[in-house]
Amino acid sequence: MKNFGIDIFSPSRSIANTLDKWELPKENVVINRRLGEGAFGTVYGGEALINSENWTAVAVKTLKVGASTEDRLDFLSEAEAMKRFNHKNIVKLLGVCLQSEPIYTIMEYMLYGDLKTYLLARRHLVSETISDDSDISSKRLTMFALNISHGLDYLAQQKYVHRDIACRNCLVNAKRVVKIGDFGMVRPTYESDYYRFNHKGMLPVRWMAPESLALGMFTPFSDVWGFGVVLFEIITFGSFPYQGLTNGEVLQFVKNGKTLRMPADAKPQLKGLIRACWNRNPKKRPAASEIVKYITNYPRLLTPCLDFPSACIEMADAGSDQLEFLPNSLQFSSQGSYSSLDIAEQATRAEKIKDSGFVDDDNLPEIISDSSNDPSSYSPTTVDGYSVMSPLLVPHVSCGISEAHT
Repeated sequence: MKNFGIDIFSPSRSIANTLDKWELPKENVVINRRLGEGAFGTVYGGEALINSENWTAVAVKTLKVGASTEDRLDFLSEAEAMKRFNHKNIVKLLGVCLQSEPIYTIMEYMLYGDLKTYLLARRHLVSETISDDSDISSKRLTMFALNISHGLDYLAQQKYVHRDIACRNCLVNAKRVVKIGDFGMVRPTYESDYYRFNHKGMLPVRWMAPESLALGMFTPFSDVWGFGVVLFEIITFGSFPYQGLTNGEVLQFVKNGKTLRMPADAKPQLKGLIRACWNRNPKKRPAASEIVKYITNYPRLLTPCLDFPSACIEMADAGSDQLEFLPNSLQFSSQGSYSSLDIAEQATRAEKIKDSGFVDDDNLPEIISDSSNDPSSYSPTTVDGYSVMSPLLVPHVSCGISEAHT
């Protein structure tokens, strides 16, 4: 296989080698139309001949010609992760084209695009009479949430964390089945069931759990926090979380134990589920498998809710809310043991660190301040020696995804 400009001993080359059996001849891929811009290049709709069978509608992700080695590695890493997944609620990788530039990843085609756009386009239907067969019925919205929870449960069973669970990363197919996609941030958790982030990258601050913001730590339970925000997005038809606040202000609110205010018309059972997902103690959040069981018991759990204040901020402490409907939500279930690292204890200790608030450094707020002289501080390190208590800097941008510098 041609090396397309990558050193044969580089990490990118190693990943590419693991994708050899997924290679498709480029003549078996026909690009028809542009769908949009991805993180690494343009995304197209097209057709592909898979396994010498009939031509199949596909989505084609491309990597820009001349992309940096880091971008190549990230692009290939997403494909390498996706090849491991086989679930009805996970977008499926169908193949790759790596022998010449531009390189492609070929995925199943999702007719209705991302869930956020799907919901925003149907906001005007909320005031109409809604039947169970409607695109926006309570039954349909609940099924969307159930689809996503099934996908999250599968990822947790496979020992992966997604790290960017949001409606924009959930796609809707022709049968209106929702599948989790965009695995650019997915990481394996391995034995310890946790993943620490300590590299420069883009962080979806409005969907992130407190321990992820404070410690750079991601687990299946931080994905559950993001799922709580997804539930809010679904019932409000794509509303922007914490609208009216900058990302820096969102970080301060979440850090101080505040959460989104839920619409008054949301069902009590749904409010209970969302609050459980937003418990500040990760160990007290329900596992994805428990969420699946819970939503299954309430087939009309989610209802359209558009009559809520634009400043969607909940001033109450999120730590006291637990889900009474899930008796096992205070225990570990299928996610495995966290005995190697008590992340709840870390989060508690981190909150005790002497904190002077946000520090303006080139207009970037500081999340964790230097606490080397504080006897109550706790500064764990990663295997490569980096401290997860290093300052995490996030600039103010309006998209909800900010660049982090560690």
